[in-house]
Amino acid sequence: MSDEFWIAFVIFLIFFLLIKGLYRCFRKSPVAAVLLLIFLFPVLLIWAFIELFRGPKKDEKVILVQSESDK
Repeated sequence: MSDEFWIAFVIFLIFFLLIKGLYRCFRKSPVAAVLLLIFLFPVLLIWAFIELFRGPKKDEKVILVQSESDK
């Protein structure tokens, strides 16, 4: 495959991963994320990159609640 394909693929992959990290940043602290977005965008990108490799917190677990039906 051509070099242009791989360059585009890597850029798309980095963009997708940063979007995922930004989502976690905004869920964790929306006010700080907005302020960093406005004033210090490179710091926000670094924070998003770090959030990609951090494991889920205890309160980020998905809890499934099922009710028992009347038998």
